[in-house]
Amino acid sequence: MPEALPHHRNKASISMLQRTTLLVLPVLLLSCVTPAPAPPELDTSVFETTEYLAQKALPVVKASTLYARGGTGQNVKVALIDSGMNDTLSEFRGRIADPGHDFVRKQPGTVDIKGHGTQMAGIIAANKDDKGMHGIAFNAQLIPMRFGDDKEPFYFDTEIARAWQLSHDKGAQIISNSWANPIEANTNEAIVYERLMGDSLAAAKKLVADGAVLVFSTGNEVKREPLAEPGLPALYPELEPGWIAVMALKSDGTAINQKSNYCGLAARWCIAVPGGDSGDGLLTTREDGSYGPTIGTSPAAALVSGALAALQSRYPQMTPQQLRERLLSTANRSGIYANSEAYGQGLMDLEAASRPAPGQ
Repeated sequence: MPEALPHHRNKASISMLQRTTLLVLPVLLLSCVTPAPAPPELDTSVFETTEYLAQKALPVVKASTLYARGGTGQNVKVALIDSGMNDTLSEFRGRIADPGHDFVRKQPGTVDIKGHGTQMAGIIAANKDDKGMHGIAFNAQLIPMRFGDDKEPFYFDTEIARAWQLSHDKGAQIISNSWANPIEANTNEAIVYERLMGDSLAAAKKLVADGAVLVFSTGNEVKREPLAEPGLPALYPELEPGWIAVMALKSDGTAINQKSNYCGLAARWCIAVPGGDSGDGLLTTREDGSYGPTIGTSPAAALVSGALAALQSRYPQMTPQQLRERLLSTANRSGIYANSEAYGQGLMDLEAASRPAPGQ
């Protein structure tokens, strides 16, 4: 027994030494770890040219950050479902993936008598060439489709359905529609849509199931609800994963413009971007090759279509529908943009949407 006591003291000393070593060792190991280098600061200034600033919406949605991260639309096709386009303009040199189809003249290729389609094409993908302005996805490619010039869209239901499907067959997964039937989405039942737009509704369901994203303007009637097409997922939830409604802000993004309908019942799949306002439109291409302002939810929808194309080139591993979700979930919902009835998911923010994904 007398010898046991020293033996226990020795064990206690060893135990204390082990505990001390265990406490000190992590500190020593941590001191040897080299901290990860901070990511290099992005140089957005190279993209913030006179041409960039001339298109007033681009700084508001922080497009230059997306460009600095490599998202300019390269190798991405966007379908333009509109009044056609003048594809001979220098702003579209290299920007045409396919001549498309003219459902008015019933032949391949398009012309643009109205000029609306050429304006939307400029918002999406006009060249970055130190002239006038450039599109939000200046390296993307367009597939133009022309349907009826003089009547409401539901008169051309079959042509619209064929235009959507044909552009998708030609490689476009992003389908831009700067138009909508002039009936409020909240006043209709499924039977009305199936009568007025049965072919296009069936085509839309198929395309969304195939992974496409369709973008629509909410309309310019100063109403608290969007028009028919942008509100369709309220009656057909299977469309929502491939649907975006777009309302228009003033050119500086500070408030809704004087024409735009609210997001209303489309709030969950709706986003806000500049669409210009009276006396302060967004600069774009005209069918005669000059530049001029455009105003309303039409250029707003085109801007979002182009933004999706630019994001697709930033994240080629993601699907268009995943990018749609990213665009909506990263929108700025602070301040006035917290009003989802008016602004849906908020102001499109391409800096937030283009941040490195986990693992990048």
